[in-house]
Amino acid sequence: MDQPTGPDRSANSDFSFLVAVLTAALMALHTLCRAENGQTTGFYPLRCGESALTLGSSGFFLTQALKGLREADPQDPVEQCAAQWEVLAAGLILIAALIQFELVQYRRRMGQLPDVLTSS
Repeated sequence: MDQPTGPDRSANSDFSFLVAVLTAALMALHTLCRAENGQTTGFYPLRCGESALTLGSSGFFLTQALKGLREADPQDPVEQCAAQWEVLAAGLILIAALIQFELVQYRRRMGQLPDVLTSS
């Protein structure tokens, strides 16, 4: 007899992290609009938040890809190959997000991204 399990929260988690990625994209767009309007200060908090959201979401999606690889049918080489490619893609995206986050920190240390937000 099958034991009842708890509700599947993976769909809710996926949605939450997709919202985080969308929020990061909107923050990036806002930063771009501010730069286009000639504003030269206050970019660090926006870029840092955007990078942190992207980094966290990328880590989550890598864990999902690894879970998919574990659950892939070992007898199906096509499924195994697809799952491995998903892990590779998610890993590369995570590395890119980490590099972007470090670049934001480096630019702040070099004085290119001031900490202070000013009114528009």
